[in-house]
Amino acid sequence: MGMRVTVDERGRLCIPAEIRKELGFHEGDTVVIEPTKPGEFRVIRLANAVQKGRGMYRKFRESGESVAHELIQDRRRESKREDTPSE
Repeated sequence: MGMRVTVDERGRLCIPAEIRKELGFHEGDTVVIEPTKPGEFRVIRLANAVQKGRGMYRKFRESGESVAHELIQDRRRESKREDTPSE
């Protein structure tokens, strides 16, 4: 079961030290807060959310394929199209 905390006058919640330690939250961490359903939300360390996002798309690319390289090539093709006068 969770721990009981109070929202202060500025709308802040204090995450108890025991929970921060268990979740690996440290001073200065950036977190993402997202509502899950009425009256509930979840808190995710930004580093964890980024890592999860990277893993989600891994299955859509070939081994050794660079998404950044592909994006750069796409931008170069767009730039060439923009520089070419249309008839």
